[in-house]
Formats: sequence, C-alpha cells, structure tokens
Amino acid sequence: MRCQLCLNLSWQPLCETCLKTLLAPRLTTRALPCGLEVYSFYKYSEIKNLLHTKHTYQGAKVFSLLAKNALLPFVKNLVSKDVFALPIDDHVRSGYSHSAVLVREISLHVKPLYKSLRAKNTVRYSGQKLHVRKAQKRDFVFTCKEKNIDVILVDDIITTGATLEEAYLTCKEYGVNVLFALTLADAKEY
Repeated sequence: MRCQLCLNLSWQPLCETCLKTLLAPRLTTRALPCGLEVYSFYKYSEIKNLLHTKHTYQGAKVFSLLAKNALLPFVKNLVSKDVFALPIDDHVRSGYSHSAVLVREISLHVKPLYKSLRAKNTVRYSGQKLHVRKAQKRDFVFTCKEKNIDVILVDDIITTGATLEEAYLTCKEYGVNVLFALTLADAKEY
C-alpha cells in the first residue's frame, strides 16, 4: 500500500512522516450563534481529499488515523472519564459511520454514546447552500436514556455550523449538557 499523500510505501493509508509533518494538527476555534464552541484541527481545503475517502472502503482507516493524530491528544489532555462523546448521526453508510470511527479513537478517555443522536431527515448536505441546509433541517432525535450528562459532540466537518447547532439544541432540549464540539476540519477560511 502507498501513503495517500507522499505515495511512499506504507502499511497504512497515511504514513507516519506525513502524519507528523503535513498533517500536524493546528487547533482553531469557532463560536456558533447558539454559544457552542467548536474545535477543529485542520482546514477543510488542506485535507478535503482525505475527508472524501469517507465514501470508500479505505475511509474508515483514514478517519481513524486522523482522529488518533488530532482528536486523541486534545481529548487526552482536556477531559475527564465522566464525559461522554456523542457522534453526530452515526448511521452506517458505505459500510461504516465516519463519526463513530472518530469517537472510537477517543473512547479510552471519554465514554462513547453510539446510536444516541440520529437524524430523521436523511438528506445529504454535501455541496448544498446555506438556504437549503436551513430549509431542510436534520430533525435530530436523542435516544439515550442517560440524562443530566456532559457530552462532546463529534463530527468530521463544520461548514455553516447548522448541523452542530441543531444537534446542540436537541441535546439541550433533552437535558444534556454539551461542553463543546470537535471536528476534524473547518470549511471556513480564516
């Protein structure tokens, strides 16, 4: 197998050298109008080809490596074991759920809450304008029995923030305290 970035031979789809150099995480923060703080580790434009692998069989491994490289060090140093990680709409598509893969990689330091925040509306937002996203809400349902818990929302990309904001408001409605959100990439160019 070859590294998807440098094309050198590698046992993984991303080699150690590229993970340490080209994919060294750079933390950015974005505050959404609802008050939710979103921490991202890459610019979307820098890793969009890797993010698009979520529609392929290799995507699970790529997302796993990106999560270990960026999310894991952040979570390891920041949160306690009493915090839950909540993947956004972890419905299985293309053989796996990319948000569940991200949560699995940080699950030694937080408790995963799989299948707990699901969208009733399965519309795909990829490439859609803001007015389309606002007109067709995800319509999330929180199915977990746990109440009065602290959670971190986890997703792959933040573009407009509409999905994370809707997830935040749904959690709040169910009595869940959202501490912040983690995403691999931010599509907003600073």
